[in-house]
Amino acid sequence: MHNDKAYDSWLEAIRNNKSCALATVLHGEETENFEPMRVFLDEDGRMVNTVDETVVGVICARLKEKLAEDNAKGEIVKIALEDGGVVSVFMDVHHPPVQVMIFGAGHDAVPVAKYSVSLGFDTTVVDARETFNNAERFAGAERLIVQPEHYREHVNIKKNTFVIIMNHHMEKDRESLAFALKSEAPYVGVLGPRSRREKVMDQLHGDGLSSSENEMARMHNPIGLDIGAESAEEIAISILSEIIALSKGHKGGFLHDKHSIHKYPSRYDIPAGSTNG
Repeated sequence: MHNDKAYDSWLEAIRNNKSCALATVLHGEETENFEPMRVFLDEDGRMVNTVDETVVGVICARLKEKLAEDNAKGEIVKIALEDGGVVSVFMDVHHPPVQVMIFGAGHDAVPVAKYSVSLGFDTTVVDARETFNNAERFAGAERLIVQPEHYREHVNIKKNTFVIIMNHHMEKDRESLAFALKSEAPYVGVLGPRSRREKVMDQLHGDGLSSSENEMARMHNPIGLDIGAESAEEIAISILSEIIALSKGHKGGFLHDKHSIHKYPSRYDIPAGSTNG
């Protein structure tokens, strides 16, 4: 049995929902004692390799580039070595799927969760009110019945979690926002007009909680794409359209007259100045 530590690390990272990349050096496999030559790298910078030390650096550098690509696909690449040689390497990348976390289980959260689930997003609804946050209203979504003071113990926001705050309650919005902004979420959307956002932020600052430039860049308000949405269903589509766009590095807008439909930007690269309002 082969002792393929790099490949085992790849499988473990996928099971743990981590972004990771695996490079396999391509060469003949005719020998009876063939052992795969691989380099594994995950989002935390952990590396496992079974290749010659002279090529680890260049392969690892290319893997870092692949991990930064939003729509990275498996491909064979040729890597130039310092000694003038060239090595062919198959590189594969895994990014965990988008997760959507909704704080608030009001009537307008129902279509957001419904459409999010239909898009294949891992969807979670956070609300302590069991009469609202129930399986009948939020079929297919995970439900967390938890009070704000217990978010840290029971709510896990990851690097691929897009947060939507729609409690319709100023204090709960403030507590949810304070928690979400200190997380790794690439997107923290706050439902409501800009005046509501400013009031919530003033309260947070009054509580002595400061916000970094990076945190403010990840906060979106008003949320959703500007499609003239009015009903709860239309607003849900607008919000999820924004999440789809940002998760793929797009800004939204019309495709009309565009020369190219697809682009391949950095992973969850939130464009500067993209906060609405």
